[in-house]
Amino acid sequence: MYRMGDDACVKKGKQILLLLALTILLSAGQSLLSGWLVREVFLRKLPENPVETAAFRQLSVGEENLRQLKEFSDQGKISMETGLAAWMTEEEFSLDGREKISREELAGKAKLLEEKRASDFSALREAYRAVFGDLEYFPVPRPSGGEDAAVFEDTFGASRTYGGQRTHEGTDLFGSKNISGYYPVVSVTDGVVEKVGWLPLGGWRIGIRSPSGGYFYYAHLDSYSRDFQEGDSVRAGELLGLMGDTGYGPEGTRGKFPVHLHFGIYIRSQNRREISVNPYAVLRYLENTAGEYTY
Repeated sequence: MYRMGDDACVKKGKQILLLLALTILLSAGQSLLSGWLVREVFLRKLPENPVETAAFRQLSVGEENLRQLKEFSDQGKISMETGLAAWMTEEEFSLDGREKISREELAGKAKLLEEKRASDFSALREAYRAVFGDLEYFPVPRPSGGEDAAVFEDTFGASRTYGGQRTHEGTDLFGSKNISGYYPVVSVTDGVVEKVGWLPLGGWRIGIRSPSGGYFYYAHLDSYSRDFQEGDSVRAGELLGLMGDTGYGPEGTRGKFPVHLHFGIYIRSQNRREISVNPYAVLRYLENTAGEYTY
């Protein structure tokens, strides 16, 4: 038998269903909005022309981060430079304290950057490839007795005054003995000699352009291992010369500072032919690749 109260029940049920549908739609909308905001925040972490920023030039990445990326690359999952570009973007160019990341997370971030920020992401990726793509050997082999190859600290950007007020554009490596002509210096990468000879600031120096475009600079040498000429091919691990104390004056000047190797890395960017980047992370990453020489 029909009762008037049935209409009220039906109406009440429809209201409940409508509220439930609205709740689901609002929840879905909030989820979509939240996801959009997360993506937008991430994309805006990548600055325009990122390679010329101070944050990029610091190369604030630990050796364990680089080893994980190298493992992904060796497994064929994601290239080292692509993973590093995506990871550094997420962490705003400093991986200090971030020890692990999944390959899936990296791949997702890289895909989004490739879709939405293709030009800047490509430039960043190629810059990391120029720095890290050809590394093979630590530049100072260790003595056969087993002591450390060389000691070094992060002094990139420190103040220097010779030739006018300027900043340090590399990392200095010191042996335990302050003897010029004692410690060998080898090439970190394969490459081609681009500059060689005397430079007032760097003394006897040699600059090698690697296949991926990085320019690796070795300065204050005591002497060369052979008569290098611009255009000569060099193999990774090849002896370039011996650590010295040359420079800070006209050709032949010595003894203005302790014996050491000044190691620098330079890359090209969209607007600049030469940009120095901090070699400290590269040296930390390469420490366990130091060869052994008898000296």
